[in-house]
Amino acid sequence: MDEKAQLLRLAELGISNFETLEEVQVRQADMLDCLASSFVAPHRYAGLADCRADYCGRVNCLEACWFGSCRRRLNEIPRIHALLQGSEKPLYEVRFVRSTWAGPGKELPHAPIAAAKAINSRFLDKLFIPTLVAVGMFKVSVKQEYDKHSWIYEIHEIIAGAKRDELEKVLASRRPGRGLVISNQLWMQEVTDLSQTLSKVFQGDLKPWQDLEWAFAEAEKPTKGQRRDFYQWLFDLSPGARLVRYGCDQHFNKLQKKPRRFHATVRKPRPYPYHLKKYMFGAREDYGEDTYDPDELPGERFSSEIVRRRKKRKQLFSRPKVP
Repeated sequence: MDEKAQLLRLAELGISNFETLEEVQVRQADMLDCLASSFVAPHRYAGLADCRADYCGRVNCLEACWFGSCRRRLNEIPRIHALLQGSEKPLYEVRFVRSTWAGPGKELPHAPIAAAKAINSRFLDKLFIPTLVAVGMFKVSVKQEYDKHSWIYEIHEIIAGAKRDELEKVLASRRPGRGLVISNQLWMQEVTDLSQTLSKVFQGDLKPWQDLEWAFAEAEKPTKGQRRDFYQWLFDLSPGARLVRYGCDQHFNKLQKKPRRFHATVRKPRPYPYHLKKYMFGAREDYGEDTYDPDELPGERFSSEIVRRRKKRKQLFSRPKVP
């Protein structure tokens, strides 16, 4: 793919903040420089130095190749754009983090991609909206903490077909989740420019962690060692492993879901255990509360006055008549 074809595709979508080929080349060179001083075997990244925008230096592309990632984004963004344009409105850009997803600097190889995707799908399933569509990305950020750092994992996606209060109800955590590194957070904003938002959501490079409420605050850039760990992690992923899809297939075609059936359940009536009254707490023998009365109602089972009156009335009418 040459630069003219790329610019034409970007112009059709109205995206102006897409990375240039020069920026992709800089990222590729930085990755190769970091891997040269790592423990990654050279044969694992052999051919990446020959990759270009219109040429792949390997037989099988890698998630770590920035030229391959750029080509995949250029192929996927038009399909995602058409999918979201044809979906139900409104559209919301959503970012949410869980405190259990954060980990120290040595736990990046165990990033919970599958768990995060499963939690996201389970949350959206609670809405019971067959036309709901969500597309996004599993992202990794680094948080500097004096002489050490931590990895922050988040889901960054665009959700179509649900209201704001419905999304907040299922995505917002009721527990504060005060972890050692970060707490549970949710950030949501309605999409006004779909093209620019898509370009921002599908940026998969390593960035410093910025609090969702302070997105414009300056943060320290990742160091070379942190970037090296990030690139090593990408080598263990298959292409497209960080993509998040809901309500669509792998080619971003909308799935036709049937509405959920609601079955009304009738509560089975339970007879009151009159024969166990004498074993119940508070049953007084002096007032006859420990005996069975067939005329007694369940709501009056502990009303001593009513029981005594009924007993007196029964005894009065059961007396033999005087001749």
